[in-house]
Parts: sequence; structure tokens; C-alpha cells
Amino acid sequence: MGNRHLIEIRELDDGSGDVYIELPPELLAKVGWKEGDDLRFDRGKNGSLIVKKANLESIELDFDEAELFKYMQLAHEKGISFNELCENALKEVITRSEFENECG
Repeated sequence: MGNRHLIEIRELDDGSGDVYIELPPELLAKVGWKEGDDLRFDRGKNGSLIVKKANLESIELDFDEAELFKYMQLAHEKGISFNELCENALKEVITRSEFENECG
């Protein structure tokens, strides 16, 4: 199963309650990451955090204001960001398309 590392979560000193993690240089070198890379954080089992390098692509979406508001509300109701809603929708379309191509 992949490599596991125990990393301390620290709180910022500004009183905001925001937290951060520092990835040790040897870990970054081991996985081939560098400062400035986009990372994706997913929740694992038992409260673990799975960190992966994100492979981001830009896609322009054309919504009028009413559509954008509707989708932003939907994302809020689902407890996810608008970006996550779009990403999930695109993944679903890709998966469905791949399935249809395989099954005819």
C-alpha cells in the first residue's frame, strides 16, 4: 500500500485557527514534488489525510449569472466547493463516456 509518513499539523500564530503542515525536504525529494506544486488533500480511513500531487487542467465554463448561482447553491447544499462540484460532474461524464465506449 503506498508510503506512510506521520506529519505534525500546526496552527498559525495569527489567532485565526487555520492550520498548516510542512512536508520535509527529504519527503518532497522522495516523491518528486517541489515547492509550488499543487496538491490535493483527501480524507482517508480512520481520520488519515491522503496527499497527492494534483494534475490540474483549465477548462472554461460558460454559465450565465443565474446558472452560476444555481450551481454554487448546489455545491453549498452538498457541503463542497464549486470547483469540487465541477470536478465531480466532469469525472462522472468521463466515466460514463468510457463505460459507453467499452460496452458499445
